Amino acid sequence: MSKSSSGNFFLGLLIGAAAGAAAAYFSDRNKREAFSENLSSGVERARDSIVEGYYEAKNRYNRYRNKLTAETNDLLDEVADND
Repeated sequence: MSKSSSGNFFLGLLIGAAAGAAAAYFSDRNKREAFSENLSSGVERARDSIVEGYYEAKNRYNRYRNKLTAETNDLLDEVADND
């Protein structure tokens, strides 16, 4: 056997073992339901975190935009007063 066919054989063996282990694990209804609940919970937490991050970034943007606008207006007023 050459190195590449030997590597492919062991890769196939590893993938097959992983698929078999997954099939055995998910054949138990309780484990399948627990996995589904954990996955749903994780997805929900991730979604909530992303939404929270979005609103936090939006608030920061608005705060800095308003600050920059106010400082720009102050600078323009100062320049206009010096003319």
